[in-house]
Amino acid sequence: MKSTIKVFLADNQVMYKLGLKTMLKNYAAFEIIGDDRFKNNWAEDILQLKPDLVLIDLDADTEEVVKTVLAAAPNTAMVFLSFQLTNELILHMLDVGVLGVVSKLADPTEIIEAIENCYLQKPYLCKISSNCLSQIVATKYQTPKKISANFTERELQIIERICNERTSKEIASELHLSKRTVEGHRTRIMYKVGAKCSAGIVTYALHNNLFQRTS
Repeated sequence: MKSTIKVFLADNQVMYKLGLKTMLKNYAAFEIIGDDRFKNNWAEDILQLKPDLVLIDLDADTEEVVKTVLAAAPNTAMVFLSFQLTNELILHMLDVGVLGVVSKLADPTEIIEAIENCYLQKPYLCKISSNCLSQIVATKYQTPKKISANFTERELQIIERICNERTSKEIASELHLSKRTVEGHRTRIMYKVGAKCSAGIVTYALHNNLFQRTS
């Protein structure tokens, strides 16, 4: 892990953000960047300042901001924060592309863990959101009917290469990306299709005609 992780706070709840900033300033490994003013859309500032990780609250345009940032800077780790975590909301935000989900009621140590893990492109769920997913599995909860997950052009390119048994290093070389960026895409693809490993991605791709094996 590098010496300093640049963290952007995209949160319009002033008192919560103040407490969050106070806590994070106690950690020399974190550099807090971003505008303190109320914002209707954070995407422009995020893309200009190029943080390593974004802590983003639930707002009307959160989904749009996440998609815009990841389309332009796919290696940006997006961590979703909210007081109101529901089964549907968690699944939806994971599908949109966030790498971590943390309740605003979570213990401060979980926020630190989320930053450290997601910076390394490792998915992170706090205890509350993890319990929600356990309930989803136990009750076989499903979001409103969707034909399939939505993928970016870059994700489709990576899915094709995963199906052709390319390693992350080989994919990175072919697409002129860093290995870390490829791993970030791979993680988001697994979230979108509900897979635990690359084999699950291949299975999904075959069943949904995203890839066809040649004899």
